[in-house]
Order: sequence, then structure tokens, then C-alpha cells
Amino acid sequence: MEDRVLSRDRRCNLLFGVRDRISGVPIRRGRSQLVDGRVQAWGTNSNKLPWSWQRIPPILSRSLLFVCWAALCPAIAAVHAGSLTDRPPPGPHHRLTAEDHASCPSSRTGQPIVGTTYFYWYDVYTGEHITDPDGTSALTRRPPADAMADLSYRSVGWHERQLLDVAAAGIDFVMPVYWGLPGEYEAWSFVGLRALVQAHERMTAARASNAAAPRPPAIGMFYDTSTLRHHGRDTKEAIDLTTDEGRAWFYVTIRDFWSLIPPNQWARVDGRPIVFLYAASFAAAVDEELFTDLRARFQAEFGTDLFLVHHMDWPGRADAWYFWGGATGLKIGRHVAALGPGYDESAVQGRRPPLIVGRQRGAFYDRQWESLLRIAPVCRPWIVHVETWNEWHEGTDIARSHDANDLYMRATAKYADAFRAGARLDPQGSFVNASRVTWSGRRVGGLHLRESGGDGRWHRTVVDDSPAVSSIEGARPEWGRYLYFDVDDSYVFGDVGLTAEVTVVYRDDGGCGRFWIEYDSSDPESGALAGAFRSSPAVTVGQTGTWRSITRQLPDALLSNRCNGADLRLAIDGDRRQLTVRELVVRRLPGRGINE
Repeated sequence: MEDRVLSRDRRCNLLFGVRDRISGVPIRRGRSQLVDGRVQAWGTNSNKLPWSWQRIPPILSRSLLFVCWAALCPAIAAVHAGSLTDRPPPGPHHRLTAEDHASCPSSRTGQPIVGTTYFYWYDVYTGEHITDPDGTSALTRRPPADAMADLSYRSVGWHERQLLDVAAAGIDFVMPVYWGLPGEYEAWSFVGLRALVQAHERMTAARASNAAAPRPPAIGMFYDTSTLRHHGRDTKEAIDLTTDEGRAWFYVTIRDFWSLIPPNQWARVDGRPIVFLYAASFAAAVDEELFTDLRARFQAEFGTDLFLVHHMDWPGRADAWYFWGGATGLKIGRHVAALGPGYDESAVQGRRPPLIVGRQRGAFYDRQWESLLRIAPVCRPWIVHVETWNEWHEGTDIARSHDANDLYMRATAKYADAFRAGARLDPQGSFVNASRVTWSGRRVGGLHLRESGGDGRWHRTVVDDSPAVSSIEGARPEWGRYLYFDVDDSYVFGDVGLTAEVTVVYRDDGGCGRFWIEYDSSDPESGALAGAFRSSPAVTVGQTGTWRSITRQLPDALLSNRCNGADLRLAIDGDRRQLTVRELVVRRLPGRGINE
């Protein structure tokens, strides 16, 4: 079979066609997703960054050709689904029982742990993911020169050096970014995992003979669900995860991965192996029954359930969820915080102009960790996803590097230790001791009106000699209209049990029917996305043509920037959906200091 590497611009054209530059997912007309608590079209303002480019996987065996008949004959689909699960997995670690897991190490729910996405597709011997076909470098950033000599997913030595560095960085588990396809067991995804397992065994043996040797990081799974669309089969259709065949494909992908990893190497929570899922948008369809089916199959074959962490756009019951895009700034999901050192896709062909979030010589990375550590431990996420260990194409790596050596490893070790210890950093800034923060059309005092090119657009105006702003139509007419406000982090950030008081001065001119405040709350059941969009009672807007003032109390105000990167927003509805505002004031109620 042909196994070749295409240039990344050609690969993006072949795989995506029209592609949203920021989200990296196909623009799919007529479909919608929940993004930041609102429904909007695929390919719009997403929190996901561009997916990492990948070689096109080899074509599957001829035995799968009849899949395309499944839509015409349900019986054939059932037979094919059976053939996927009947085929033995590539590794020996399946048909397990509870006894196989009894002595395996595991963390527990709520115990702070740190993991990272581990990219292992590089091969200096073939040039895969190292050099583009035109001879230019495929890497925006690179490891030290002496590490390039044996940089290969095939090399046990390379994996061992990476695991040693991961341990030195204080990271508890790695998640190989997995592109494995059922049946293609000689492809790089499988070859690399076998080498990784051997490297882990070397570290385990070294520690057995020397207690001072580092403990190898455990191994979790990052399922790059891009393979649901880029699956190498003769059909161009994405996998439909609502069908028997699709669910079998989904399960077998996960089964094959874990069959290669010895149970004593698994990264676990409450004894269950950790699986992160990338975006659901690569599937043709998905429903809430998928995870139930997956768990039942896995339990039956592996003798334990999964600890399932999905990207925020999946339906169904999971144990936690996360946002992709932490490399560009702290993203807080349900039990998971994602963060990273910056982003630079300059070497990625076909992405012009490139998206760049500067590292600032490590200061950007420090700020993301410090923001997380300012959140009260009782309500902050207990899993950190460092994004990434070594994605050198998009420059999100914290691994040992040519220009920074072990700078980011040392920083990670310091912050990870503090995180696991439950430490909390004191707030720093100009508004630590302020009685309130304010925004008005005339001045800003610790409260900022956020500009948004999506659903939070506005323009400046003057009414009765008062500078103000008015909401205007977003990038798409069907989107909601909001005004986003960000409270200075030195005043309030990530507190627990705090009640905030918000006063809004607005124009009672009939421009909208009503508005209400949505804010980032510490109560995960109080609003969309684990409380990131908790609503206050609505305010009815009249037509008196005067300035009016309303005050609302916001209980359990976390205000940790989860409201689309802000702390709160005014949601506007009715008539022309035009709300004119001249002033906002946010105040902590007496007796509720941010360090309590």
C-alpha cells in the first residue's frame, strides 16, 4: 500500500476544502453546534484552534469496500459492524478482568493531576512531519540539534528521552495523539505506541533497581477524532456515530489503542483509563447514546469503565469536558483547565496570514498558570491539560527546545507542584483593595467592555451629551446580541461563595424588549457550560426615552473569564435588539473578600 506524505497546503485542500481558519474544522452548511453557551453554525467563532496537519492514512483493506452498501441494506451494516469487533485487536492487553486492574496505580476524582498531549508522528529517517516536500522545514519550533538525530516514533530511545523529560517537568501522564485506524496495524500510530510502551518499561525497570530514578509518567489516550472524517476508506463520507457500524468503529479505535498499553502503564482516575476526545464535528452525526454504548463495550472487554473527557461539543454523559485552544490562553472546562505557552503556525503551509500568540520569553505561559492558581482550590479544575508537549508545527510545545532548552519544563514543574499541593496565589494588580470597578462611556476603572467580532459587537454613540455604546448586529444576523464585560482579575477572580452586585445604567428607549445579565458562576448546575452563563432576572425595557438604572445581585460569582473570555455579558432580546448603555458598576458585597 502507498504510504506517502503530502505537502500541508495540499493536504488541507484535500481533507477540508473550505476550512474555518481559527477553528480548523470544515465549514458545514446547515448544521449547528453549541459554542460558548450559544448555538451557532459550524466553522464560526469556535474555541478550537487549527487541527494539527497529518499525513493521509493508508487505504483500508478491500474487505471494507462493502461499507458503502450499508445505507441500502441494514443487514449488511450489522454484519460489517460485527466484523470490526470480531477482528482481534493489535495488542495483547484485552479480555481483562477486575483482577488485572487490582494492583494498578490510579489517581482519584478531585485529586489534582497534570497531563499533556504527546505528538509522536515525527520520523527524521523518512522526513515525515520534519520536512515538507519542497525541502523547507515543517517545524515552526524544534528540539535541540542533538535530539534531531534520532527523532522518530519508531525509536524507543527517543520516546524514553521524552518520558524522562516529561517526568522532570512534573507531569503525571502523557496522552499520545492517536490517529490509528481499525485494521491498519502497521501504520505509524501503532508502531509508535509499541515503541512508547518499551520506553515506559525501560523507565520502570530502572526505577525498580534504583528508587531514586524517576517514575515514568502514566499513559492516557488523546483520540484525534479527525479520523472520523479522514479515515482512508473508499467512501468520502464521515463516520456516522449513530449507526451500529459507526459505533463499532468508534469503539474499536479506542479498543485497539488500549490493547497495546499494559494495564500497569494506564493513566487512571478511580481505576478507569483516561480518554480525551477531540471535536465531535468530524463525525457525520452523533447522539447521546454513543458514550453509553462505548462504556458497555469497553467494560465487557477490559473489565473496567473509562474516565471519559470530551471536547465541549459532544453530547452524552462523560466524566469531564474541556476546551481545545489552551495554548492561546487559559481555558476552563468542567474539571479540566487547558493552558499552554503560546501558538505559532508560521511553518504550516496554507495558513496565511499565520495565527501567532507570542510566548514573551515564557511570560505568557507563566501568566496562564498563575491565573489558574489564583482560583480557589475548592472550585478550580483538578485536571490540567498542558497544550502541548511537542506539537512543533504549531509551536505549542513545552518540551526541551533549540531556543529555550528546558525553560518551560522547569516552569511546568514549579507550577504543577503548587497545583497538586492546593496552593493559591494572592491577587496582584491595581484593584486589589478597590471598593468597586466601573466602566462608562467616559472612562474605565477596572471594568472593560470587550470588543467582539462575533456576537458581541457594538458602536459608540452620544445620547443627551452622554457617551455610551449601543449593541449592533453580529457577524451573522441570526446570532444573539451581547455586550461583554471583563472585571479586572485583581478585583475578583475565581473566588468561591462570592456575591457580586452589578448596576447597569441604560437608555429606556424601546430599542429592545428586555435584557438580562449572564455571568460566570461557581455553581456548575446554574447555567450553560458548567455555570459559565448563569442568568439573572430579566429587565423589561420601556419607551420613556430616559436613562434608567437597575441593580442585580449575582450569587456564587466566580468571574474567572469563562463567559466567552469575559466575566459577564448583557444578553439582549426583543424588537431591534439594540440596547444603549452608558455605565456599569461591579461591587463585591461587604464582608466577602476575594481571599476568603
